[in-house]
Amino acid sequence: MLIAIIILLCIILYITADAYRYIFLRRRPKLLALLLDKRMHGGNYYENRDRAAEELRSCPCTVYEMSSLRGEKLKGFYYPCGEGKSKKIAFIVHGYRSDNAETAGVFRQLYHSRGFDIFAPDNTACGESGGNACGYDVFESADALKWLDFLQAEFGEDIEIILHGISLGGASVMKISDRLPQCVKFVVEDSGFIDGRELLKAQTGPLYGLMAGLHRLIYRCDLKDSDVRDNLKRSAVPFLFVHGEEDNMVPFSMAPRALECHPGPKDFLFTPNIKHIETVHYNRAAYEEKLDSFIEKYI
Repeated sequence: MLIAIIILLCIILYITADAYRYIFLRRRPKLLALLLDKRMHGGNYYENRDRAAEELRSCPCTVYEMSSLRGEKLKGFYYPCGEGKSKKIAFIVHGYRSDNAETAGVFRQLYHSRGFDIFAPDNTACGESGGNACGYDVFESADALKWLDFLQAEFGEDIEIILHGISLGGASVMKISDRLPQCVKFVVEDSGFIDGRELLKAQTGPLYGLMAGLHRLIYRCDLKDSDVRDNLKRSAVPFLFVHGEEDNMVPFSMAPRALECHPGPKDFLFTPNIKHIETVHYNRAAYEEKLDSFIEKYI
């Protein structure tokens, strides 16, 4: 009986460790990745995204480096809209397991045509940045704040920034929305979660407690800090909330809850029949109209 219990515990620990690596770490178990990684988007989504990413990568770019509070070397990519550098910057924060170009590429024409340079870092454990583990907005939000300080030091405190977060990046910009410098004129939050624990508990079920404990023990990342609601309640910066009503990755139900938390100037774009982070692809005209309205009012 004792041997059977020990074997069962070993199996549970092995499964938990593999699931933990799959969700949080840069290097994922190959078997789980093969079994679980699935394309969630249809149509020409991936073709458009990848083409836009390659077009952005071919643009003139200055690469900056910064150390995170955890000692990791992070890279940020600055894509000017013309010769020299503008005082208007769209700071785009990418999502889970993405990178700067894959996310910012689809917004290049939108922002460059309106006179905005684009700054897009690779988050920890993504792209060309260092680090081994995703922070589920806990690390990423702290890094974004540090990048904002960097941009002010590099380009002057008179810069005007649109802070634009996608998916996990949307959660990150909500997390820091109560601590933003004056140079951030408004925030766009696209498909972000309001509490990473809700997503992870739905994905991992009874394994969640062990996995959260591992993350706290190994990387000092407490997932209760992924909750952005108190930050939103203290925020005064104007917000545009964007979410697809058919989102099966970050449930749409989180979007009106985020909207309700924010007490300051705000607007929203909630689109029927749109999945996770698809709004800019399939409802682009409405997206641009909302952004132009905010630009005209706050920049």
